Amino acid sequence: KCMGWRMCISGCPYKKVYYNWETGKSEKCILCYPRLETGQAPACMHSCVGRIRYLGVLLYDADRIHATAMRPDHELVDAQREMILDPFDPEVVSQARKDGISDAVLESARNSPVFKYVKKWKIALPLHPEFRTLPMLFYVPPLLPVTGSTNDDGLYESSPDFFSSLENARMPIRYMASLFAAGDEDQVIAVYKKLMAGRHFKRAQTVGDISVEKAAQILLEAHTTPEEVEEIYQLTSLAGFDERFVIPPFSREAAVELVQITQTHQEGGGMGFLHEPRRGL
Repeated sequence: KCMGWRMCISGCPYKKVYYNWETGKSEKCILCYPRLETGQAPACMHSCVGRIRYLGVLLYDADRIHATAMRPDHELVDAQREMILDPFDPEVVSQARKDGISDAVLESARNSPVFKYVKKWKIALPLHPEFRTLPMLFYVPPLLPVTGSTNDDGLYESSPDFFSSLENARMPIRYMASLFAAGDEDQVIAVYKKLMAGRHFKRAQTVGDISVEKAAQILLEAHTTPEEVEEIYQLTSLAGFDERFVIPPFSREAAVELVQITQTHQEGGGMGFLHEPRRGL
């Protein structure tokens, strides 16, 4: 859970948005690709005190991008999930190898925490899918410690039960759906049901003030199982560094180390723009 300590901001080598006057564009995060190339997590993710950031490989079918972006708003979340491929599928593995994807990358895809959140458990959603940019950046909707609501006098009231229904939640489902599901409230409700089912299940295990029968009924309504809830709990609460960041080995298009000095090759390629920047189209 993010506590607002902002260590990710102090850890970021860029600190603030940089405006490039030559291209007329604002630039900031480059996902710390020099760190990724050496197997290190990006600085902000490495500095996150709450340990709520995850990084991993997702295999997707690039041929489906256009068809996925053309789907109606209420189908966009499911369409993007369908575009993401299962690294455990033998057909996917065979085609990936034909396309030049190494076994090391495939193994990273199998262990990817992002794959589990997005495809396996379906509790992570894309930001503003209605823009149809199909970003590979996903968010698990926030689940507050105690659900409650605000009365007519503007005073906050906790729910009678420690964990209440979604109807009494502080964050409106409609608002969350506008952020993460193109307005499809059913997608957000399904995610929250699974998250709250896990909370009830662990509460019944550790505290015991919720009966096992009630916890089992909530799991059934959320279409989940005790095994899946335990997996989610392990990754969200107890995961170590190597489980949260599964970074594949860096692969070059050409092994320049065999034929020339890498520094010379870097100077030849250069950094920056290969053509004169200009404004407009």
